[in-house]
Amino acid sequence: MQKLKISGVIAATLISMASYAQTQPQITLQGTIAGDLKGHNKMYIYSRTYNDSATIENGHYAFKIPFKEPVFLMLVPEYVLKEGQMYRPFGILMDEPITYTVTTDMANGGMDASTIKGSEAVELLQAYGKEKEAAWTKISEELKKEYGQPWMQEDDPKYAAFEARQKALQKKYIVPLLQKLVKEHPNSFASVFSLSDARENTTPEEQELLYAKLSPKMQQTKEAKEFKEFSQGIKNSAVGKKVKDFTLPDEKDKALSLSQFKGKYLLIDFWASWCSPCRQSFPHMREVYQQYKNQPFDIYSISIDKSKSDWLKAVAAENNPWKQALDNINIAGKGFAITGVPTTYLISPDGVILMKEVGFNPDGSGEIEKKLASLFGSSVKPAEKPAKEEGKVTEAVPLQAIQ
Repeated sequence: MQKLKISGVIAATLISMASYAQTQPQITLQGTIAGDLKGHNKMYIYSRTYNDSATIENGHYAFKIPFKEPVFLMLVPEYVLKEGQMYRPFGILMDEPITYTVTTDMANGGMDASTIKGSEAVELLQAYGKEKEAAWTKISEELKKEYGQPWMQEDDPKYAAFEARQKALQKKYIVPLLQKLVKEHPNSFASVFSLSDARENTTPEEQELLYAKLSPKMQQTKEAKEFKEFSQGIKNSAVGKKVKDFTLPDEKDKALSLSQFKGKYLLIDFWASWCSPCRQSFPHMREVYQQYKNQPFDIYSISIDKSKSDWLKAVAAENNPWKQALDNINIAGKGFAITGVPTTYLISPDGVILMKEVGFNPDGSGEIEKKLASLFGSSVKPAEKPAKEEGKVTEAVPLQAIQ
C-alpha cells in the first residue's frame, strides 16, 4: 500500500511538471542561413548569463528559450568562429513569448545583414539600427575631415579633443533619432531598450524628458526604472557630492554598509566577473592596497554581476584582501551612473566624492593614484610589465541594457 501511495505521489508530480512545462511561456527562434558553412553546423546563442547551441540542418536551426522577461541574446555561427571570420556581435531583442525568425545569407553581408521578424519591438529596433548606422557614417565623415581619420589611438595628443568632438557629433546625429523613436513609439519596448544610447550623450534633464515620454506601462519596466535611476545617479556621483549610505550583501550574505568605511579614504571599485580589464586590474590594485593598508585607506569592490554564482567564483579566484559586495539594488546606476567597468571612485573620509576614473591604467600613473601618493607621501611602484604594456590604458567594458 505504501508503494502505491508513493507511486501515486510521483505520478501526480510528473503530471504537474509536464503541465507546467506546457504552460510556461517560451520564445521560439527559427533561423535560416544560406551559404557554404564548410561543415560547421552549429549556431550559438548567448548573453552574459545564458548559453545554448543548435544544430544547423539543411540551412535551418531553432531554439526554444524560457521567457521570464525581455531578453537580448547574441547569435554567432560556428563557421564564423572556426574560419577566423571578422565577428561583430549580432543581437536580437525578444520582448514577447512568440516566434522570431532570422534570415541570413553568409555570401551577402553575413549575420550583420540578417533580417529579423517577430514582435513590433524587434522590427522597430532593426529599423532604428539602420538609421544609427547611417548616422555613424556621417560622424565618421566629419571626423575624417577634421582630423584626417575617423578614429584615433588613445595615446595620441589630440585624443581628448577627438573624443569630445565624437561625443558632440553623436549628440547631433544619434540623440534626435532616439528622441523620435520614443516620441513615435512610447509603448514599445524598443524605445525602452534604446534608452541606453542616451546615457553618455545627454544631460540628466534630457534623460528625464525621454523617460517622461514613455507610456505608463513602459515606465514600469525594469530597464526604464534603471534608466531613470541612472539620470539621478549622474547628479549623485558628481565630484564634491556626499555619497548617501547604502547597504549591500558581501560574499557571505552579511550586510555591508558604506558607513563602515567612515574615517578612511575609500577606493570604490565597480567591476564584474566577465570583465577582463577588471580582472587584469586586480594585481596592481593589490599592490596599491599593500602600500597603503596601514594608512587611513581601504578598497571596496562592488560587483554588477547578474549571476551570484559567477561573482562568488570570481571572488574566490581573485582572493582580494579587501571587502566585496554584490550590487543587488542598482547602486551602480542610481548612486554612481556607471556606464562601463572597471570604474573607480575615490571617496574622502567624510564620504565626499573626490575623483572618478573609467578604465584601468596598469603603470600606476592614473590620477587617483597620484592623489593617493600626495595624501600619503609615497607612491606605489608597480611590478615590471612587458614593454608593450607600459603606459597602456585599458578602456572600460560598456554595459548593455540587458545582460
